[in-house]
Amino acid sequence: MKNSILVFVFTICLGAGINAQVFGVKTSIGVSLAQNETTFAGEAFDYINHEIRYQGTNIVKSIGVFGQEKFGYLYGRAELSYTNFKQEYRVRSFVQFGQGPRTVFEEFQFIDFQLMAGLTHNNFRFGVGPVAHILVGNETGLDFISGYNENHRSLTYGLTTAVGLDAGRFFLDVRYENNFRTLGEHINYGTRNSGFDNKPHIVNLTLGISI
Repeated sequence: MKNSILVFVFTICLGAGINAQVFGVKTSIGVSLAQNETTFAGEAFDYINHEIRYQGTNIVKSIGVFGQEKFGYLYGRAELSYTNFKQEYRVRSFVQFGQGPRTVFEEFQFIDFQLMAGLTHNNFRFGVGPVAHILVGNETGLDFISGYNENHRSLTYGLTTAVGLDAGRFFLDVRYENNFRTLGEHINYGTRNSGFDNKPHIVNLTLGISI
């Protein structure tokens, strides 16, 4: 089922790019709006042995290609991008006396498929559309925690809202992405989920250049 969805999304993006009025390259930087959050890891009988605090996400960086076409007051856009970012955690361990807190990171790499459609007038655009994130890489510094294991979803989704300006060969967007996944839904301690509730919604600035 996931592979069918992936092929479907890829076909739409590829078709939109080939038939687009404008084709170009794009890059973006973004910040995560997720707040600091603390959860705990425990062993049998709920004995707590680690405190895990999410400390934030570094700059979310993306690079890729896009195709865009206008139809009077309407426009459509498709993008294919590579995205990379790190999440920071502060971990306090109670398994050894006098052991201080440590800072560790998780790094993620995604291939993103973005579709967008909306209104355009006088080179200004307002659009919305779905985005699919395909996980292609992950490294974690949390695996020293006893019972730690991962249950990644290879495909996750979000919904993007964008305000854009087209200026000659340049295409500038300010975007808000509502992510449907939570920060730590892939993290488990034994059979228990990490308990992080925050969602990594993102505000980003995207610059495209036609080629």
